[in-house]
Amino acid sequence: MRGYAAAVAMAVVAASPAIDAQQQTTTDLKQVLFRMAGGGGGFRNPLGLGLIRGNQNEDSVLSLEFWATGTMRDVTGKGLGPQIQLKSLYGQIGYDFPGMRLDITRADGQREIQVVSGTFAWNEIDKIGGGLQPGWGSAVPAMETVTDRLLRLWTTPIGLYKAAATAGAKAQVTIENGATVLTFPFTAGKPLPTAYLVVGQLEGTPVKVTLDSLYRPARADLRFRNQVYVTTYSGYGDLNEADYKSDVYTPARIVQTVDGQPVLDLTVQKTNTYNPYILMPVPESVQKAAGR
Repeated sequence: MRGYAAAVAMAVVAASPAIDAQQQTTTDLKQVLFRMAGGGGGFRNPLGLGLIRGNQNEDSVLSLEFWATGTMRDVTGKGLGPQIQLKSLYGQIGYDFPGMRLDITRADGQREIQVVSGTFAWNEIDKIGGGLQPGWGSAVPAMETVTDRLLRLWTTPIGLYKAAATAGAKAQVTIENGATVLTFPFTAGKPLPTAYLVVGQLEGTPVKVTLDSLYRPARADLRFRNQVYVTTYSGYGDLNEADYKSDVYTPARIVQTVDGQPVLDLTVQKTNTYNPYILMPVPESVQKAAGR
């Protein structure tokens, strides 16, 4: 049985058309989004982010986890915070809420857990899930950071794809210096049957994404609050554990600057892209502080 399955797999691979990305350059939006999601490359030449699964070619990635090291600094409407050297960073992203939790341990041992979920933001104290029940840590509202944390979420490569897909006909494709460039505004909407794109104050902000030869984001440029954000992505691979590969491709390094100043330099060590179970319910104390 195994021999038969292997023979079938080899036949499929042999029949898969070779994709020369330069020869296949196109400005057709639907085709570019399809390739960006991971369609059309075949087994030998995987394109895009590897999000597509099933006969309906559906975007299947709703959540992920990642572990990283590097440096970061907070970005707010008031300016840039001090640079933080990270001992470790554990991140959870739920694209369907949407929400992001960053469990940060600084080089000096201090711990901070930053959360955004929909239009709420807070910091969890002592424990993940702090403030959700008595005796389980606490939650400190951080509503002034909602937009900046949402921006961090939607400028992940998978977030960029989902945002571009949501923009629909508002998105445009051009070719610049031989590279495919996707331009679109952040647009609230429904990219997936179970996922809403919440962008808050980012609504209408134009984003320019330069794709590499495999239709993965290599660079994202945008201007928000009269600040210029530039994010670069490199070292794409399936970063899951060796015995837990998923063929979802994420960058091993993410570097971001704001007005030329470094605000993020992450080296991603490991991911879990098998839709891990992630919850970020808004603590009652945070809802009350926000007047909702």
